[in-house]
Amino acid sequence: MTSATTAVAESEAKETGLDTAFRLLWLAVIFDLLAFGLGFEWDRRWHATHPFEDFFSPPHLFIYSMHLCATMTLAYITFQPGLRRWFGEAFRLPPFPFPVPGPIALAGGGFVVTALAGFFDAIWHNAFGLDETAWSFPHSMLGWGIFIAFLGITSCRLAIARWKPLGIGSSIVFGFLIVATSLERFAGPYWNNISPDVLRFIAAIPVLAAEPPFQHTVRIYLAENITRWNPLFAPLAAAGVGLGFGLLRRLDARPLLLLGLAMFLTYSSNYVPLIVPALVLASNANERVGWRGWMIAGLAFGVAVWIVWHGDAVAAILAAPFMLGGARLADGIWDRLERPAKRAVLTFVVLAGIGAPIVTGVIDLSLRSRIP
Repeated sequence: MTSATTAVAESEAKETGLDTAFRLLWLAVIFDLLAFGLGFEWDRRWHATHPFEDFFSPPHLFIYSMHLCATMTLAYITFQPGLRRWFGEAFRLPPFPFPVPGPIALAGGGFVVTALAGFFDAIWHNAFGLDETAWSFPHSMLGWGIFIAFLGITSCRLAIARWKPLGIGSSIVFGFLIVATSLERFAGPYWNNISPDVLRFIAAIPVLAAEPPFQHTVRIYLAENITRWNPLFAPLAAAGVGLGFGLLRRLDARPLLLLGLAMFLTYSSNYVPLIVPALVLASNANERVGWRGWMIAGLAFGVAVWIVWHGDAVAAILAAPFMLGGARLADGIWDRLERPAKRAVLTFVVLAGIGAPIVTGVIDLSLRSRIP
């Protein structure tokens, strides 16, 4: 009787630990959604209505305090043996005195990169104000850090899916996180800058018109036509779309999920025609999409961009191999996402979180030096 009672108690304790780990993972997701959803939108509106003073504006404080809450939630899971045990195979990772599960290590790497980006962004803004393209080292590091963090959180959800299977709610939320953070990874400011006329309109907003540093950034964008009207937009955006949709289909291949997210993101992105490649991919139902399917989806996307925005035939054609390349990259990332090993985690965090921002940072500095 005593042994049976003990077994039941141990089983209940394990179930309680699983439920707590599951809820805390969702809590971390909510904190980061508040930070990078609500916080980013507030930051954009703040800069359009308030003169720049320093980095420590209310939106920035909100963003990084919410991200700190997410980091502390993940740290709590990490330091509790009864919680971290649910998140897959672990490995030694200095300075921790215990093995850390791979998915938590990947998410933690993204959180650290995001925090470092905030540190460098504070230095940059205090030195140069609003004179910062989306390719600058701090801003690029912030984008890649968020991408890595959400991949890691998704990996944590996959690890716990053995006991808590993915439902449609998890597929929508985690699918949205990985697609939304993938889309701009290669297009950068080409994605965000809608057109030269919109840039001029934004630059004429009274608060921003009185900011010489911001006017310099706009001159850089206009001089090089770093907008959706540039032919480079179609292939670079196609690579991000291939990456995002490739990851989404590995998470959950249901066509209605893909179409629903594509429709929402088409609207929220000011009509980047994401629904067009989604329709092509959805025609494969739940089956794995081959290289021909990705090429057709890329070409369809390129033609749609050509029609909706100002592209050309060469850019439309190039969108096909670029989307295929993004999808192949998604497969490589996903294979490591399901069972993150130490070398794969460290390599990915260093290359994506530090290497990519260095490359775009060099581009930013080159443009800054050439365009007064």
